[in-house]
Amino acid sequence: MDGLFDPDALRGKRYIAYARCASKQGSTQSLRRQLRLIRQFGDRFKMRCVDESRHPGLNGHTPLLRWDLCVLLARKCNQDDYDVLVMEDPARLTRADGSGRLEALFMCSGVQIVYVATWQAGGTVRHSRNGYSRTMLPAPAVRRERATRIRKVAK
Repeated sequence: MDGLFDPDALRGKRYIAYARCASKQGSTQSLRRQLRLIRQFGDRFKMRCVDESRHPGLNGHTPLLRWDLCVLLARKCNQDDYDVLVMEDPARLTRADGSGRLEALFMCSGVQIVYVATWQAGGTVRHSRNGYSRTMLPAPAVRRERATRIRKVAK
């Protein structure tokens, strides 16, 4: 739920850096890259990282409320040690329809979900899968890296 693009709204907030990769093959590099982007984002907005949540080989097509998300919600309810869940893009949350419901569930628990790609695109992100009017525009470096991976797979 990253609709507010006011940098001061994030300043000083506690966050968990969330990285997920569906495939275990090559996941180390993917998770490292995601976490690096998230950390840079957090540093840029003077946020405080309280933890990292890494999930190699975790499919985004699995049921909407996966075990990893349940753990994060329970942590918020029991420890209340973070305010924001930061991830690279909406596909890290889920690839299934209904990601808006997940975002709403986290918001009801007091957690704001922020997508780095949304902020890099200046807030103009369309995520057609869940009906939000945002345009998914990853950073140029991310687009280049994805294009390189696609070319390697195609060979």
